[in-house]
Amino acid sequence: MHPMSRNAARLAAVAAVTVSSGALVAVPPAMADIGTEMKLVCSGESGTHRVGLRIDTTVPSSGAVGEPVQLGTVRVDVALPAGLADEVLAKAPGGASAPPPVTGVEPVPALGGVARVRAAVREPGREMHGGWPAFALAATPSRGDGTVHLTGSGVAPPVVPRSPGGLSWAIGDVGLSLVPGQGAAEAGAEEAGLSMRCAAENETVIGNVRVRRGTGTQAPGARIEAPSQAAAQQQEVCEEIPAPGLDPRYALNDADALNQIFEDPPVPATGLTKVEGPGLPYCIGAVGFVNIKKAGNAVPVSAETLLRRGVTTYRATNQLTGPNYLEQLGYIVNRTDPVPGTVLGFGFMPTRAVAETIQVGAPGAGASDPITGNLRLMGLRKPDEPTDVLDETGIKVASYVRVKAGKAEVNGVPLDLGDACTTGSTLLSAESFLGNQFTGVLNPDLGQTAIVKDLEIPAFSGCGEGEDLSPLLTASISGSGNYVNLESGRWCNGATGSGCDDNAAPLPETWTIRPGGNVTAVAKPFTLNNLFGTAGLRCESATMRFRLDAKHWTPRFMLAKARMSFDGCELRAADNTVRPVDVSQDGELWLNGVLVREDGRVDLTVNGVKINATGENADGTKCQARMTGLFTDGFFPIVYSEGPGSFSGTYDNGTHVLSSTPGTSLNYSPESTCAVSGFVKNQRLGQGSADFVLDPPQQITQP
Repeated sequence: MHPMSRNAARLAAVAAVTVSSGALVAVPPAMADIGTEMKLVCSGESGTHRVGLRIDTTVPSSGAVGEPVQLGTVRVDVALPAGLADEVLAKAPGGASAPPPVTGVEPVPALGGVARVRAAVREPGREMHGGWPAFALAATPSRGDGTVHLTGSGVAPPVVPRSPGGLSWAIGDVGLSLVPGQGAAEAGAEEAGLSMRCAAENETVIGNVRVRRGTGTQAPGARIEAPSQAAAQQQEVCEEIPAPGLDPRYALNDADALNQIFEDPPVPATGLTKVEGPGLPYCIGAVGFVNIKKAGNAVPVSAETLLRRGVTTYRATNQLTGPNYLEQLGYIVNRTDPVPGTVLGFGFMPTRAVAETIQVGAPGAGASDPITGNLRLMGLRKPDEPTDVLDETGIKVASYVRVKAGKAEVNGVPLDLGDACTTGSTLLSAESFLGNQFTGVLNPDLGQTAIVKDLEIPAFSGCGEGEDLSPLLTASISGSGNYVNLESGRWCNGATGSGCDDNAAPLPETWTIRPGGNVTAVAKPFTLNNLFGTAGLRCESATMRFRLDAKHWTPRFMLAKARMSFDGCELRAADNTVRPVDVSQDGELWLNGVLVREDGRVDLTVNGVKINATGENADGTKCQARMTGLFTDGFFPIVYSEGPGSFSGTYDNGTHVLSSTPGTSLNYSPESTCAVSGFVKNQRLGQGSADFVLDPPQQITQP
């Protein structure tokens, strides 16, 4: 599809120049209106839909190597088919409800959302991520074309060309999150919206900036190429937050409330060495919801965190015998995109405003004091060793923010809030649970869920032009008890590009599950073998029971909690003797998601496995044969102890079978009391088999 110019006649023919003091000074080049209309195929919980997307902006007619090229404000218009809009509206508690009609004002659907448009910047020999913002979407009055239009706008970062020739923007996939504008909180934030991934039917390229060779003054990071040498393929990485010592505004923040996350719980007093350094830069993308308690609404949030990780690290002084503990401290800068939300002002008047959260320094901080928040990551040095200091791993974050309100409407009538409508600063404290040895331990680099249990929104001030509208927002929104749930994507390492998607922070890798509900998974048979396959445990059946919530935005970690039972089991020894055993699982299991493959199959792990087979020894004494995880401690001698184990499996959405090979990460426990020929304490088990058939059948997809 070719780019569509909204008004090509507005392009000026030539950029004027003037001569002053013998120097040639260029007048800024003319701006051209550019735009495109695209058809997207969007898939999600509700199936597949065709969605329209229009993009409009302006672009300079020409540029130069080493000089920034800046697009104008990017405006997007998402056209939803009426059926899709109805499905989103129906997710509001009690179904959709229209705002009170106003004479002469077209009704506006109570819809909102966020669109993430992936735009790649292209120039000769190079393609890089365009870094377009997430566009906060708000519904517009009906246009009578059978579709519901959501519009938004934002500013894309400038691009510094490195090679002469042409510069253009290729529009790729679109991530679309839609929410009903009213009543989402009652349904629960996770179920109040609809998330979709959209692909363009055809690649669309907009803009064609003619780039000439520079005047010799290069922008930072720009590269000079020999005329006969083609520019090598290069990629950009996400923005880096400065390392300690480069800028006093970027450092660990010693404000009392922010420093508290470093003190509770305290760092172990002995056995650790403190190491300080520049740390590693990351950028982290996240999306989620905020439940506004007073308004009874949930509104979408799209955020990015710039992190400098590990500027201080506490690690075991003795890597062999030291504490099973690892801690990293860092500092962050959070950014959220402007997001629209609708509340009922004074209980009856639909009030819609676009708001964003802005990170600020601690109260009383000076101009050269840190503007950062603090982050603390506490983990296990070796997850396969016994815990001696820390039972649960996790992340704590603390920062000061304020909320700024922008464009607003009351009952569909625009209100001018001005540029200074904001709250005072408030403390934002978030936590992420990264698991333990029973649930499985999540690598933070893979993304996690962050929870803010109680965010206080202070009173607004400075709102309105000629009329003080601050009380309206304060009465509708301000207060405590607001709950935030964010799901982050993989951590993008700005120094190496590791974990990045198109050289930027990727979106969260959440899953869609349907129909959900209580699931019974039965494997016939279930087998575990010794290392050489000469002895084994065989059960006629094994049954896992768990509940899957029917959601389209489900985190992969701790997907479900399960219980497992066994029937008709016997233990076969290497000498071919067979004895009946009663088999059980000690405690609960946890199912964790790993990956949705390109062929649609789903990789999972089952954590917390402790299988106990109770029977008799040859002399008639009661005994236990235990298949579990194995912990090691010490060096000379090595001390073995029992711990929770795990096994992995792959779920096929077509056959509804979870095929697994239990045993490859289990061991014959040192606590076993059954003497069975072929089973050796502390020895790894061999491959077994278990094909669990899920009832009812489930579809697990991404998104």
